[in-house]
Amino acid sequence: MTDGCDATRLKELTFRSLQSVWSTLPSMANTSYLRREVERYVRQQLELEFGQPFLSQILPLTAGGRHEFDAASADRTVIASVKSSSGLTAGGNIPSGKINDCLAELYYLSLAQAPIRRLVLTTLTFFEMFQKRTVGAVVPGVQIVCIALPAGIQAKVDEVVREASREVTPAAAAAAVATEVEAQLDSNETKS
Repeated sequence: MTDGCDATRLKELTFRSLQSVWSTLPSMANTSYLRREVERYVRQQLELEFGQPFLSQILPLTAGGRHEFDAASADRTVIASVKSSSGLTAGGNIPSGKINDCLAELYYLSLAQAPIRRLVLTTLTFFEMFQKRTVGAVVPGVQIVCIALPAGIQAKVDEVVREASREVTPAAAAAAVATEVEAQLDSNETKS
């Protein structure tokens, strides 16, 4: 049976362990890089294809709302959403969250008024996976295309994705805290 002193000591150990583990975690993944560099590259490729500038723009939807599209041509004849999702998850599973995110973008594209509406995927593996999962489910007039990134940008994207994946693995953080608390408890018991 634990008395009040032992419970207080355990809370202190847990708090210090959390601080210790937290200080060793890497900083947040720089997902703004994805938006800034990846979307800029895709807009440049679209500018080459269509011969006009592209910008991120908030545009009206036929249902009455508004949505920010990652790339819209100056004359608004071309509208695109950009996703740089990778293939399977770190655990080897189908990335259902990423697929749902792309489905949401397809929905917004279906409500946009432009002759050319595209969902641009930047990873061939994900593009092929998404194409297979959406056969017969994409509204006519919306295209799904792949614009591969240059090796340097793709390497940075892969690094950001790895960092983000580590951040959303709560089991790893919990295990690290548990290990730290157990080690401190064990060392206190041997001292007693």
